[in-house]
Amino acid sequence: MAATMPAEPAAAASETVAAAAAAASAGTPSESLSEAANSAWSEFRASLQERAQLFSLETQRTGLTLVQLVLYAVMAAVLAVTAWLALVGGIGAWLVLHGGMHWSVAVAVLIVLNLVAAAALAWSMRGLVPRLGFPATVRQLQSITQRSHVS
Repeated sequence: MAATMPAEPAAAASETVAAAAAAASAGTPSESLSEAANSAWSEFRASLQERAQLFSLETQRTGLTLVQLVLYAVMAAVLAVTAWLALVGGIGAWLVLHGGMHWSVAVAVLIVLNLVAAAALAWSMRGLVPRLGFPATVRQLQSITQRSHVS
């Protein structure tokens, strides 16, 4: 196998087969046709292995992204619950009793702070969603489809 793969393995394989056919018609031994077929087969296998590797890596990345999204969702839920508890709970009472705040201001401050933190996590989650669509695999498959329509 060559050290570097051609940019278009399918095109390179068809060129190899065409060259072998031309060599065979020129009177060279049938070994060159066999070598060309073996070379085309090797290039096809290498191309298939590269695509399988890409799919495997994107599957791993997608799994990790889903775990991260679930963790962010749990954290956002905990913060939302904290906002509810702050509405009802003792932190507001402490601010009222020891901070000199009016009770409605203390509750409003706690709710706003928790909701801002939850919104920041939701914004982070939104930025991760595009990674779930296997973008590199889709680009590879689209380029194959476009090449087959051009031919």
